[in-house]
Amino acid sequence: MIVKLYQLPFILVMRRTMLMLFPFAVLGSIASVFNVSILSRTGFIGNIFYITQWLPHVARIRSMFAAFSMMTVKILAVLAAYQAGTHTARLYHKNTEMTGMTGMLAFLIITLRPVQRQYGPQTFLQFNVNNNLMGIQGILVGILIGFITGQIFRIFNRKPISIRSDSFSRAYRTIIPVMITLGAAIIVNQLIIQVYKYQIPSGISNYYQALSSKKHGLVMTLILGAWSSFLAWLGLSGPYNQASFNDDPAAVADLTYALKHHSPWNVPYKYTQTTLYHSFGTFGGVGSTLALVIAIIIVARTSRYHQVARWAVFPTLFNANQPILLGIPILFNPIFLIPFVATPVVNMLIAAFAIHFQIMPPVTYPSPLDTPGVLSAFIGTGGNLMALLVGILIMTLDVLIYIPFVKLSEQIRNEMQTKERQRLRMR
Repeated sequence: MIVKLYQLPFILVMRRTMLMLFPFAVLGSIASVFNVSILSRTGFIGNIFYITQWLPHVARIRSMFAAFSMMTVKILAVLAAYQAGTHTARLYHKNTEMTGMTGMLAFLIITLRPVQRQYGPQTFLQFNVNNNLMGIQGILVGILIGFITGQIFRIFNRKPISIRSDSFSRAYRTIIPVMITLGAAIIVNQLIIQVYKYQIPSGISNYYQALSSKKHGLVMTLILGAWSSFLAWLGLSGPYNQASFNDDPAAVADLTYALKHHSPWNVPYKYTQTTLYHSFGTFGGVGSTLALVIAIIIVARTSRYHQVARWAVFPTLFNANQPILLGIPILFNPIFLIPFVATPVVNMLIAAFAIHFQIMPPVTYPSPLDTPGVLSAFIGTGGNLMALLVGILIMTLDVLIYIPFVKLSEQIRNEMQTKERQRLRMR
């Protein structure tokens, strides 16, 4: 059944698009690690070795890594729209270049947001892009736009491409589908502007923030953690995925208590997004994907999986998991949905058990940016050894959870390759 699902046109386009984005995700994630963790004063490596104090021109070097990361990881959705358009056009033997460019332009039009700026007595209209759709959290939207663009080209450009056609003729025949696509993008953009005008997205965001900041019970934390992981599997942002230590009022209250009483043991909020989800549920990023990388290294037989894991291990160690999400891929992959959502929940349950029976204190102190997952709880509890051991135990269990799904994924991939070879022989 899964093999047949993978052969659907949209699924084929989606998987091929994500694989093509893998190099950009790898290089951009590595640059992000250098920018945030190594060259930042508040980063994990930078905090240990005081890099900002002895490395000359550190601000300039960091700005180069930040720019590189922004122009790769931060525009993955734009690239996804282009690639999805070209792959869809290739399925139906249409003009791949024009379809890809049109899909990319349609995506950029949809993400535009008008902003009025006042300069003295005059008012100017400027356009910004919706940053919530530009990175990996906008990949689903980008792929959908590229695929729909390809379908428009299939319907309104029925004449097959001739090898003998010159470039102008090939471009000229696409005027109608280009006009329809961009016109539809403008209409969608105006609808989105109206949605933002009535503050619907901010209302949803505020609702999530209210839930995550006011509901500190274990059950609600588990539910919101699972929901955040599921949305991340869809390439979307959940209630916990964008929250930082300072965004969690419970974490601030726990820190205030610990500093006042010189102990993290009896803090008022023990089961929150900080004490459970961010400290134990995201080893290597959302979905505890560092365990997946280790599982691939241990049991995978496919060379492609090992290539992805080797490139992904460094950024994933510092919680930048875009390479593994796109290289396998994990996003929209039904095989990995269960472990991707289940491992954070299992991790939080084990951590809550250890906190309840006072095996370790709750995580109370903030950790440096991009601290490796297993060390996050150790640092956040003020160096409690049991928190480190619980983290190692959880990581080991996560690897064991992912191993059977890695084997299943390889088995299905081999079946797909066998069917593809049989199809080619029958031609």
